[in-house]
Amino acid sequence: MEKITLATRNVSIEFPGVKALSDCNFEINTGMIHAVMGANGAGKSTLMKVLAGSNRTYTGEVLYNGEVVEMRTPAKAKELGIQIVYQEVDMALVPNLSVAENVMFNAMVMNMGKRQFVDFGKMRREAEETLARLNVKLDVNRLTSSLTLAQKQMVLIARAIQGKCNFLILDEPTAPLSDTETEELFKVVRHLRATENIAIIFITHRIHEVLNICDSYTVMRNGEVIDTTPITKETTSKEIVDKMLGRSFNESFPKEICEIGEKSLVVENLCEREGRVKDVSMYVRKGEIVGLAGLVGGGKTELCKTLFGDFKKSSGKIVLNGKELNMKKAADAVKNRIALVPEERRKEGVLVTESVEFNLAAAALGKFCDFSFINNKKTSDNATKYVEVLA
Repeated sequence: MEKITLATRNVSIEFPGVKALSDCNFEINTGMIHAVMGANGAGKSTLMKVLAGSNRTYTGEVLYNGEVVEMRTPAKAKELGIQIVYQEVDMALVPNLSVAENVMFNAMVMNMGKRQFVDFGKMRREAEETLARLNVKLDVNRLTSSLTLAQKQMVLIARAIQGKCNFLILDEPTAPLSDTETEELFKVVRHLRATENIAIIFITHRIHEVLNICDSYTVMRNGEVIDTTPITKETTSKEIVDKMLGRSFNESFPKEICEIGEKSLVVENLCEREGRVKDVSMYVRKGEIVGLAGLVGGGKTELCKTLFGDFKKSSGKIVLNGKELNMKKAADAVKNRIALVPEERRKEGVLVTESVEFNLAAAALGKFCDFSFINNKKTSDNATKYVEVLA
C-alpha cells in the first residue's frame, strides 16, 4: 500500500500570555498506530489541532508527503484525509438525529446547496456500509441520544472514515470506556490499520494501553516535542513517565509524611434515590487523600455526585466534622465547603462561553457582586491571585 507522510516542521503557536507550542517537529506515516503523550498542558491536543486545521494561527510548516501545505481550516485537513475525533463526543454529535444522519453528517453538509432533497434510503445504506467497515453493528435508525458513550464514539469514527481518511486522530478515546469497550475500540483500530492503511494517532495518558496497541510514541512537555521512540518489548512505563516529567517519578513526587487526624467526612449506608448508589459506607480522615477505584459504570461518579448533592440521597447519612448534612441541592454542598470537579468538564464543569476570569468566580459569585451587579475588578483580582498561586 502507498505510504503517505504527515509532518510538522518548527511549528509554534501562541495564545494570549502562553506559548502553547515551540518549534515542534513531528512525523507519522500511514499504516502506523502512534501515541502522543504528555502531562496536561503539554501541547498534545494543540499540536493535533494544527494538523486538523483547527489552530490556524500557527507558524512553521505542515508537510504532506514532503510538500508544504497551508493547514488553516478543517476543510483543508479533511480534503487531505486528516480526521479528528475529539474527547467530548456529545459535543460533536447531534442527539436528536439518527445514527445514519450523524454518520453521514459531513457528507450532507458538504452537499448543502447542491441538492434540494435528501435520499434517506441511500443515506442509511451508506451509513450501514461505513459501520460495516468497522465491524460495528448498529441500528442506523436509532436516535443518537439513546446510544452508550462507546457506541457514540464508533459513530464519530464512522463519520471520520466515511469521507477520505488517511490519518485518524483520536483524542483520549478510552477515557469514558470500560475495559471491554476499550478492547472493542482497539479491534476497530487494528482493523483500520490492516485493511485501509490508515494511520491512527492516540492522544492519551494511559501508558499500559500505549504499550498494548501502539507501534511508537511521541512525548511532549511544555509545548515541545521531547522524543519520538518505537515501542519494543523493552519499553517500560517508567521510561515513558520519566520522559513526560523530565526527571524520575520518585524525584518529582517524593512521598511526604503527613499527620493524619480524626475522621472528617463519614458516610453511613448511603443510598441514592434512583438506585445509582447502594448502601455505601466510608470515611476520610483529616490530612488523607483517598482514592475511589473501580471499572467504568461501577458508581464512582454517581457516589461523588450524591455526596455533592447533585443526586438526591434516599437514605443514609453524610456527616462532615461531626455535623450531619441534609443537602437538597449542590448549592448546599458549596455552602458546606464541599467542591466537585466533574468528569465531563466541558459539559458540567465550566461555562465554555464565559471567560476564565468569570469561571474562577462563578462558584461563589455573591462574593464578587455589589448589590446585584458583578464587580469586574473583584473578579479580575481574584483571577490574578489564582494564576499566581497555581503558576
